[in-house]
Order: sequence, then C-alpha cells, then structure tokens
Amino acid sequence: MTAAWNKLGPASKVGLISVAVAVVGGVIAVAHAAAADVEVEVEESDGILAEVARILNQAAAEQNGSHSLPSLPPRPPYTGDVSGYWRNQCLNPRGHATGNCSHEWRWVDKYTKGAEEEEDTEV
Repeated sequence: MTAAWNKLGPASKVGLISVAVAVVGGVIAVAHAAAADVEVEVEESDGILAEVARILNQAAAEQNGSHSLPSLPPRPPYTGDVSGYWRNQCLNPRGHATGNCSHEWRWVDKYTKGAEEEEDTEV
C-alpha cells in the first residue's frame, strides 16, 4: 500500500485525502444526528460516564433549541500604541455613496489609542 501511495502525484494525494475527509465528516454528521435524537440516561454513581452523558444531552438540547452560533462576549476596546499609516481619505463623505467624491492618500501619525479616556478618568 505504501508503494501505491508513493506512486501517486500530489494532485491525486490531495484528492484522496479530500474524499477521506468527506467520508469521515459524513459519518460524524450521521452519528451526531442519531445521537441528538436519543437521550442517554445514566445514574449519578457512574462517574465519567454520567459526565459524558450529561454533556451529550446538553449538546443535543442546545442544538434542538436553536441553530444559531452562541454569541461571544464583546471584546474590550483596544488601548495602546497605534503605528502611523496611510489612509485613503474621502474628500466628500456626503457624495461617497453615489460615487460623487474624490479620494486622497493622507498620512496619519502614530498615536496612543485610549490615552484621552485615561486622562479624563484620573482628574
């Protein structure tokens, strides 16, 4: 089998790996769908099996309840040094949506983001 694999070109290897990944993904999807329909009941004294059953039941309940991704907590605003950079500045923001504007590259000097807020809170 190793000799047959070594004879394959890179494109053939990528194709075979892609097929294998698709098959494994399909098996996992079918197994997950079957597991979502069955509620596992295990006594509390079973230790690790009870914990696995609890996790599976919770995942199935969450999947059946909503199909949206869980919302992540908001990230805190960035504070710190920002390097200087070139910005493509619109010179007519009111006409930007209709294309009635011109642009100009402008340099923005480096600055510290959040420095003004920190100075206000110290006073």
